[in-house]
Amino acid sequence: MIFRRYGQFAGGIDLPDEKDATLESPIVPWRRTERLCVPLGRSASAWAQPLVEPGQRVSAGEKIAAADSGGVDVFSPLAGTVAALTNASVVTGEGLTSVPALELTDLSVPSGIVPLSLTFDWRSVSPQTLRGRIGGGGLTGPGSSPLPLESWVRHAFGRKCRTLVLNAMENQPYVTADHRLLVEHGAEVIRGLAMLAAALQIRSVLLAADMRRIDDYREIVGPARMYGIERIALPHKYPIGFPAMLTKVLTRREMPPGGGVMDIGVAVVDVSTCFALYRWVVCGQPQTGRVVTVAGERAPQCGNFWIPFGLSCRALVAGAEEPVICGGPMDAVRCGSAVTTAATNAVLALDAPLPAPPGPCIRCGWCTDHCPARLNVAALNDAFELGLLQRARHLGARACVGCGVCSYVCPARLPLTARVKQLKRAVGRLPTNRPVLASMPKAQPDEGKP
Repeated sequence: MIFRRYGQFAGGIDLPDEKDATLESPIVPWRRTERLCVPLGRSASAWAQPLVEPGQRVSAGEKIAAADSGGVDVFSPLAGTVAALTNASVVTGEGLTSVPALELTDLSVPSGIVPLSLTFDWRSVSPQTLRGRIGGGGLTGPGSSPLPLESWVRHAFGRKCRTLVLNAMENQPYVTADHRLLVEHGAEVIRGLAMLAAALQIRSVLLAADMRRIDDYREIVGPARMYGIERIALPHKYPIGFPAMLTKVLTRREMPPGGGVMDIGVAVVDVSTCFALYRWVVCGQPQTGRVVTVAGERAPQCGNFWIPFGLSCRALVAGAEEPVICGGPMDAVRCGSAVTTAATNAVLALDAPLPAPPGPCIRCGWCTDHCPARLNVAALNDAFELGLLQRARHLGARACVGCGVCSYVCPARLPLTARVKQLKRAVGRLPTNRPVLASMPKAQPDEGKP
């Protein structure tokens, strides 16, 4: 890896790593389970139509639901019996969402990540053919995006993105799932990234990783050189792993408020997506599971596990007391009855004290000083409490990246992140062509938020 002088961002904080329990833990399959509730989508408005009936026996990797508009095909994670059409909770950017699901019972033993034979030469086909091949396989967009990966690729190609970034920073405490994938299956991840670059016809491809971990990634140096991928080691500073911040550091360009990184010609993808892409396109294996970090002081068993989709998050930390959360601790959602999906990178059972009741703002300015988007968070909090949406619009609420730094540093324990997120959503619904008098409803905690 190399380290060059790139851009920077103001604000942010240095977080404790808390990764010792899982950083060196190899990926192993989860133990046998009795029940899966496989979601048929990651939003209530776009889900796949079942192709199977209750009582039917299905094999691992068999298509059990066909994609409707805006959805993805769903494949059985394990061999089992279809018990019923039910509902399951999945974690989204807004909290917990209930979606249709297929309940599977009488399940086979999870096999984990097994070697596969190559069945498709992606380097011998045109970019258009490659983009078509990406469709199917149950692949969804990077991160928490509910879009099919095929739609994400089509959108990036239509926006004429000229830079593709593999985000391997993983700079939230406890989480090591992407790190272990790069250590153990780095060559496949790199080939998936190169495949994505070929489909998008992008020549500028960057791999951004934490400079503290680069000695563990020596196996990817050869494949990265072969495909012309520039390897960049960056210092750890939260929230550099958020696409908006990472893009600003690497390109010195900022995305417009309320927009995305594709608005400035950059596509950001994660390690898990590249790994799943390679195994589907080249080996024909659909996406039926992913690596999940299970950690925390209250977790009965810590490690990195290959988890089939549809497994109850609570089952991963059976017996642990609250709080149990999905994702990193800075922007996590309480698990509740949620099941694992392609967006589940961690399930944490933390030894966290009960939060103190919030007090009045003391005007210390820490939230504003540490905000990586350079927002006047204190003024936005005032706008929230007074219901002044036009004021929030002028203060740039739509530029919030939702990193959680403001709530983390607030000595008054105010739920600043949740409040600014609500403002961002409300401001986004305002008409843009004329002034509108609008008020903000009384604050309510985000569903599922810790």
